[in-house]
Amino acid sequence: MTEMTVRPRLIDVVVLTGLALVARVLAGLIVDWPPYTDPGYYTLVATRLADGFGFTVPALWSFLEVGGAIPPDPTLPVASNGHWQPLTSIVAAGSMALFGTEYRAGQVPMVVLSTALVPVTYFIGIRFWQRRLVAVTGALLAVFAGPLLLMYPHIDNFAVFGAAGCAAIWLACEAVNSRSPLAWLIGSGAAVALATLARVDGLLLAVAPMVAWALIVRRRGLSDWPALIGLGTASLLAFAIVVAPWALRNLAEFGAALPSAGGHTLWITDYNEQFSVGHEPSIGDYFAWGIGPIVASKLTSWGELLGRTAVLMGGIFVIPFVAGVWRERRRSELAPFVAYFVVMFAVMGLAFTFHAPKGAYYHSAPAWLPFAFPLAVASLAPVSTAIGRYWRFLRRPQTHLFLIVAGLLGAVLLSVIGSTILYQQWAASRTRELAAASFLSSGGRSDDVIMYSDPASMALVSGNPGIAGPFDGYPIQERIIHDYGVQWVVVTIRPGETTDPLGFWNGGRARDANGVEATFLSDEPAFEAEGVRIFRVLDPAQ
Repeated sequence: MTEMTVRPRLIDVVVLTGLALVARVLAGLIVDWPPYTDPGYYTLVATRLADGFGFTVPALWSFLEVGGAIPPDPTLPVASNGHWQPLTSIVAAGSMALFGTEYRAGQVPMVVLSTALVPVTYFIGIRFWQRRLVAVTGALLAVFAGPLLLMYPHIDNFAVFGAAGCAAIWLACEAVNSRSPLAWLIGSGAAVALATLARVDGLLLAVAPMVAWALIVRRRGLSDWPALIGLGTASLLAFAIVVAPWALRNLAEFGAALPSAGGHTLWITDYNEQFSVGHEPSIGDYFAWGIGPIVASKLTSWGELLGRTAVLMGGIFVIPFVAGVWRERRRSELAPFVAYFVVMFAVMGLAFTFHAPKGAYYHSAPAWLPFAFPLAVASLAPVSTAIGRYWRFLRRPQTHLFLIVAGLLGAVLLSVIGSTILYQQWAASRTRELAAASFLSSGGRSDDVIMYSDPASMALVSGNPGIAGPFDGYPIQERIIHDYGVQWVVVTIRPGETTDPLGFWNGGRARDANGVEATFLSDEPAFEAEGVRIFRVLDPAQ
């Protein structure tokens, strides 16, 4: 690695951190509720932890939480985190223990961690590209980062995974050419473990210290093999020590370290199939789908992920970023980052074909964006110069500066417009949720079990225990409703929709795909507001 000659400037760090903090606080003030399922669930777990109930929740956000099937003893509450990892809730619970169990209290560490990613991006730009313009521009892009501008402050795993994942990559990069790489590799292994406790795909970050270790082996040669094995073992032990307590908890609670891994994740042919309990997706059924549809689904997924990369990068910066990954592939100190990004992108489309475009890719992005932003800015001039063979205008330094400034302004505009649209969707959803909660929390109904698409968020508002209905026909829905003692089915639709995904908008008159009527529901809603209907579950004895 080139000796650092350009040093970070305190004024840059102060201004960039201040700007990031203002952006995160404003976003947190604008949306002070869990706006979708993920933060609703993480918040519910956090409040239960802070209140002393441990890892249990009175809401079943999906049957993935209980193994993707109807359990033999259906009951609420259930053991939490059978599918999603616990670290985000643990971090939020720590803040709630200090400041109270309100949503804003749990947001505090998310604001702090996501703010820190901006000066971290600046330091990475200085460290690896030695140009102030690259570092500052990259950090400014990190303030916005497409829709993450609005998502970062929420009690979701963006900030937690970003901090741990970025640390894992950076520490691995520092290990490559270090004369004493032990501490770097141990730190990277521990950071990979923390990222894995935030998101299960944090396991992919193990690529970074593995690549660093392989490069150290190549540099030193096998003659020093005892020390080299010690380096790798130390990093692996650091990972194992951090994840072991949670793995043991899962083994004791669910009988598996990763209880929800399996067919519902890997062998689905559309996104909603994972939420079915009517059948277990299998490798046989998957390949029976046909090679053509399988290949098409992978290619479509990768195409969508490239588009999401463009959104995160702010538009035009995606071009120099992709080119930069290729240009920098021979820089040994960046190899852990390049290897992780390539492997992660490939696996997202290959294994998480339907999950990744729906949100998994966005959730993983905070770990690699602090490297991607300065890499893109640093690569813009070389890429423009290369294209300048066909258009000489692009070879001028003034043009390069213009593209950086215009690209930055475009990224800000894209982020603000996208976040505004997202806020409008969240606000409309919140209005429907509050309308339903006003009915459920009155008349002694707050203890009644409900079926709703986001029962964790509703539990935070109305106090009702609840379950999310699976994507199955009405006979299975009826069985689940009666097994869990559901008394109300809450149905919401968005503007322009005529029914909900489960088809319950028409109550007892609804029919599933097989023509079976929802005779277990009342024909008329007990409560109705714009975009909301609540139906009573009929007594099967009647």
